[in-house]
Amino acid sequence: MGRLLVMVVSLVLAGYGTAAAQIVDIEGRYWFTDLDASAKVKSGSAPGTRLDLDSDLGIDGGNLPEVRLTIATGLNSKIRFAYTHGDFEGDKTIERSVQFAGTTFTATSRVESEMELHYGRIGWAWQFIAVPGIFKIGPLLELKGLVIDASLRTRGAGASVHDSAVLPMAFPTVGAMANVTPVKWLDVFAEVSGIPFGDLGHIVDAEAGVRVIPLQFLSFSAGYRVLDVRLGKDDNFARLNLAGPFLGASLRF
Repeated sequence: MGRLLVMVVSLVLAGYGTAAAQIVDIEGRYWFTDLDASAKVKSGSAPGTRLDLDSDLGIDGGNLPEVRLTIATGLNSKIRFAYTHGDFEGDKTIERSVQFAGTTFTATSRVESEMELHYGRIGWAWQFIAVPGIFKIGPLLELKGLVIDASLRTRGAGASVHDSAVLPMAFPTVGAMANVTPVKWLDVFAEVSGIPFGDLGHIVDAEAGVRVIPLQFLSFSAGYRVLDVRLGKDDNFARLNLAGPFLGASLRF
């Protein structure tokens, strides 16, 4: 019994020391993505045309900055705030007439397009220690907010035609987060969260990577991330898949 008590107290003190040393973590990331996306936006009696953003509009990817703020709330729990912004552009002569948000863009028109992505999250994670000092895993609960702002504009000798549409959505998600720390200066991490909405769509956000910690207050990370989203309502829909590697750096206080 005495040995068991000593072990429990030692684990608690070790966990407390880690939490105390990492109360706040501020991380910046840069995500290099390939984009696979499509959308249809109708208005009134105009049915809208399903558009592939790459083949129809020439939008094929971009680089997304992200900022994360993580605050420890206990020995094994934390709250995380995150915001990702994306700005994608295309410029292409379309091969067919399309309807977007009630406006018709005729075939052979040169169309400049833009899609702006705002993706915010607030989440809580609790990880129990599966292997002391090496492996921990636990649930991740998040509230995600996503806004897609898309616009199309013609360019050329004739009159300009322009229209835009905004698709906002907010939803709770569930998932899991895991960390493996084979040595003090190296952390291997993975997480996934998402939820299906039935006819309204789904969202899945997953990542895995490694974090190198050369100093107690400084770390660098690299990994791979996938964000898959489909939003639909009243025959309007937007589907996007963003995937690619990321690089990051963080300061810990």
